[in-house]
Amino acid sequence: MTRKAVLLILAIAVVVLLLPAAAVSLGGRFTFPTQAVTTVPPVREGEDKQPLQIRLYRNDQKKIVPIDLEEYLLGVLLAEMPSSFEKEALKAQAVISRTYTLRRHRLYGGKGCEQAPGKADICSDSTHCQAWLDPESAAAGWGAEGEAFLERVKEAVAETAGEVASYRGEPIEAVYHSTCGGRTEASYALWDGGELPYLQSVSCPYCKHSPHYRKNIMIPYADLAKAFSQDLPLPVASGEAPPLKVAAETPGGRVAALSINGATVEGKELRRLLDLPSTALTWEIKDEGLLLHTRGRGHGVGLCQYGADGAAREGKNYRQIIAFYYPGCKVTGIGP
Repeated sequence: MTRKAVLLILAIAVVVLLLPAAAVSLGGRFTFPTQAVTTVPPVREGEDKQPLQIRLYRNDQKKIVPIDLEEYLLGVLLAEMPSSFEKEALKAQAVISRTYTLRRHRLYGGKGCEQAPGKADICSDSTHCQAWLDPESAAAGWGAEGEAFLERVKEAVAETAGEVASYRGEPIEAVYHSTCGGRTEASYALWDGGELPYLQSVSCPYCKHSPHYRKNIMIPYADLAKAFSQDLPLPVASGEAPPLKVAAETPGGRVAALSINGATVEGKELRRLLDLPSTALTWEIKDEGLLLHTRGRGHGVGLCQYGADGAAREGKNYRQIIAFYYPGCKVTGIGP
């Protein structure tokens, strides 16, 4: 088996970080809007100015609750990124999560959350929108460090208040993930909606400290056959190593399609079946099973969260981090 074939095989849906979410947090089931999102209108000036609210569907309570945008973002950051990360990484996440939210806000031309009942703008399910934790409950559950974590995240949100990531005057599709493993992915390789100039594959030298940077996973051949037989009509015999070959590769070095005994399966479907952290991997045939060497965690598109932390450790600020992971984009205020 060639080493080239080594660069990817199977993979599934796993959230983004050690925390409840995932790039998020998001990605696996995401489809780009078919219509362009209108420029975010300006916030009203003067005495009539009110905090922008969103309609959040809380999956834990199974109801829609109105909540101020900045307060909502506090809960998102607590769920989506470790509060111990560098401040500039937290600020980058705040801007990206705010942008992600406004792209879906009905007031700004978004379609809202299509899976939530009623007219919610967004939900708290990390596999569909963004993860969210109730700030006070989360802080209380984290013991002595809870208040310090909460204050740290509050500062990141406050210091970027009203800022979004934009491309040519429009808020971007601000997707993100846990760890790219050295190279991010191009959006068109994974999702429908066409190629986006700011969601291209870029080389990332910043996420080597992630616990997900490299992993070794052994899958017994019997388990492999069982996983395929449940959902896919693939001729994989229990106890045997099936002939594997990468049929198509993504720009970011992930498996786009894999040939198994002559049958072709999409990489994202394999990721789902085998519950792997990423479709970026290599493999070795062993007597006891298939030994996978995985790279990164999540879909790999957009902001690499551990990469953002690593870049911040090297002195990059949140604007530089966003410009790096979303080429051609810049941080702007809401509205003109």
